[in-house]
Amino acid sequence: MKKIFILFTLSIWGIGLMSAADNELDSLLKALDDKVKQDKTYVELKENRIKELKNKRTYQNIDKNELYLLNKSLYEEYKTYISDSALYYLNKNLDISYSLNQSEKINETHIEIARLCSTLGMYCESFSAIGKVSKQNLNKEQIAEYYLCYKNIYGGLAFYTQNQRSKNEYWGQYKIYVDTLFLILEHNSPEYLKLKETILRQEGRVEEALAINDLRLNLTQNGKEDYALITFHRSLLYQKNGDILNQKKYLCRAAISDIQSAIKDNAAISMLANILFEEGNINRAYDYIRFSLSNANIYNTRLRASEILNVQTIIDQAYHEKSEHQKDKLRLYVIYISVLLVLLLVLIFFIYKQMKKVEAMSIHVKESNAQLKNLNVALQNMNEELQRTNMEVVEANQIKEEYISYFLHQCSEYIDKMDAYRKMVNRKIKDREIDELYKITKNNNLKEHELKELFRNFDTMFLHLFPDFIEEFNLLLQPEEQIILKKGELNTELRIFALIRLGISDSSQIASFLGYSVNTIYNYRAKVKNKTKFYRSDFENQVRKIGTFSR
Repeated sequence: MKKIFILFTLSIWGIGLMSAADNELDSLLKALDDKVKQDKTYVELKENRIKELKNKRTYQNIDKNELYLLNKSLYEEYKTYISDSALYYLNKNLDISYSLNQSEKINETHIEIARLCSTLGMYCESFSAIGKVSKQNLNKEQIAEYYLCYKNIYGGLAFYTQNQRSKNEYWGQYKIYVDTLFLILEHNSPEYLKLKETILRQEGRVEEALAINDLRLNLTQNGKEDYALITFHRSLLYQKNGDILNQKKYLCRAAISDIQSAIKDNAAISMLANILFEEGNINRAYDYIRFSLSNANIYNTRLRASEILNVQTIIDQAYHEKSEHQKDKLRLYVIYISVLLVLLLVLIFFIYKQMKKVEAMSIHVKESNAQLKNLNVALQNMNEELQRTNMEVVEANQIKEEYISYFLHQCSEYIDKMDAYRKMVNRKIKDREIDELYKITKNNNLKEHELKELFRNFDTMFLHLFPDFIEEFNLLLQPEEQIILKKGELNTELRIFALIRLGISDSSQIASFLGYSVNTIYNYRAKVKNKTKFYRSDFENQVRKIGTFSR
C-alpha cells in the first residue's frame, strides 16, 4: 500500500512538472512571436550604431590606425548582420594594413576574412586568405585564431561535402587542428570551453557537455550575441539526448537573443520551425521559416539560404495544402449558410405575418397597460402619502414619548426642589431667621437660574432628538447669515424654530415658554425669515422637514 501511495505521488509530481514545462514553452513561443513582430526595432538600433560609426569615419584628420579600428568595429557590427558589408570593411582594413606595412594587422585581417568566408561557405576564398597569413609573425592570441580558422574550414567541408572519401580526409584534418587547439588554448577560455563541449557532444557524452555549457552560460547574459550561440549549442545537446521539449525551449531562447542582437545569420529559428512543422504546428512553422529566409537573404549567404529553402519548400507546401483544405471547408460553410439563409427568409416571412397579428394585440395590451400604469401611479402616490403620514405619526409618537419621559423626570426634580425649598423655609422659620428668609425670597436669581436650567435641558433634549438640526437649519440661510454657536446649545432664535419643528407654531405659546412677549417672538421669526434662501412663506415648512428622529 505504501509503495502504491509513493508511485501515485510521484506520478502526480511528474504530471505537474510536465505541465509547468509546457507552460514555460508556451510563454517562450509567445515571447518569440512578439520579438519577430518587433524585429524592425532591433534592426533600427543596429543601424543607428552603424550610422554613428560611419559618421566617425568622415571626420577630418583621422589617421589610418584610427580608421582601421573604426573599420574593425563596423565589421563586428556587420559580421552577423550583412555579410557583404562585413567583407567590404575587412578588405578596407586589408588595404590599410598593407599601406602601414604592419604584419600584425595584415595577419589579423586575413584571419578574419578566412573565418568569415568559411562561415559563408566560401571555402576557396577562406583557404586563400588563411594561406596569406605569415605564421612566424603571429602572437599567441593570433595563433589560436589561426588554428581555429583551419578547424572551422575543415569542419565545414566535412559537414557539407557529398564525397565520402573527401569527408573522411576533412574530418581527419579537423581533428588534427582540434588536438592542436586543446594544447594551446587556456582551459578556462570561452573558445576552449566551446571546443570541449562540441567534442563531448560529438562523442555522445551529453551530461558532461551540459556541464560545460553551464559554465559557458555563466560567462554571458541574456540578449548578448554569444548567449544566442551558447543556447543554440545547448539545444543541440538536448537534441542528441532526445529531449525535444528542452530542445525547443533553448531554440526559442537562442532565436529571441538573435532577434534582440539583430543577428541575421541564425539557425535556431529555422530549426525550431522544422520541429514545429513535424509536430503539426504549421502556421507558426510557416511564419518562422519565412522570417528565417528573410534574414538569410539580408545576410546574403547561399549556404544558409539553401538550407532554409529545403525546409521552407516542405513547410510552404504543407501550409498551402492546409490553406486549400480550409478554403474547401469555407466553401462548404458558405453553402450551408446559403441554405440556412433561404430557410431564414422563409421563416422571416411567416414571422412577419404573425407579427402583424401580434401588433394588433399589442396595441390593445398597451392601452390596458397605460390604464394599469396610471392606476399604479395613483396607488403609489397614495402609498407614499400614507407612508409619509405614518412616519410623521411614528415620529410624533416617539417625540411625545421622549418629551413625556423628559418632563416627568423634570417634574420629579422640581418636586424634590420644592420639598427641599419647603424644608429650608420651615427651618428658617423655626430658627426665627425671618429676615434672611425675606432676602432669599426677594432675590430673582433663583428664577433666572431655573430658567437657564430649563433652557439647557431643553437644548440638550432637542439636540438629542435632532442632532443635525443646527447644520441643516444653517443650510436654509444665506451663507453670510448662518448661525455659529457652541456645541450642545441653542440661542433664542434657534429655540423658537426648534419649538416650530416640534409642532408648536403659535407665537403666544412660544412666548409663554421662552418668557418673551408675543411681539418679540414675532420679530424674531420675521428677522430669521429675511435671512433665508427660500420664500419667506415656505421657510417654516422647510424647518418642519429638518432631521429625522433618532435615539
